[in-house]
Amino acid sequence: MIDNMLASKKTTLTADFSLAIINVVFLLLFFFILTGSIVQRSEMEVRAPFTKNLPLERLPRPLIVISQHGELFLDGLPIKEEYLISKISNQPDRPDTAIKKLNILADGALSANLFLKLVEKLRKTGLPIKIVTVRTTAKKEEL
Repeated sequence: MIDNMLASKKTTLTADFSLAIINVVFLLLFFFILTGSIVQRSEMEVRAPFTKNLPLERLPRPLIVISQHGELFLDGLPIKEEYLISKISNQPDRPDTAIKKLNILADGALSANLFLKLVEKLRKTGLPIKIVTVRTTAKKEEL
């Protein structure tokens, strides 16, 4: 009877997969370290846009240009901020001469604070505002 009790208590061995899981995790870690790209700090920098020799006749109208010092120009003519806002707000009843959309082009060196203040004032007129950007084409250097 004792032999039967000892024989029935045999333990079965089970496979331990923890070592295999650790190996797979380390292989994935090495894979991502070797295949990943290292980003240089200079790749993350953003350069401010600039405008040079801009042909104003090819841009949408009416165009409000803001210079580096906050000076305003409406379609190439200097204008004061108060007069600009009153002109936009007090439009004539004729739909052919009414301003339907404001296009704004700002100098790249303009303070963001000044730009946002002006845009906030122009938003109160109720007209949609479009920020105009200029694409520059880089000239290829020939060898």
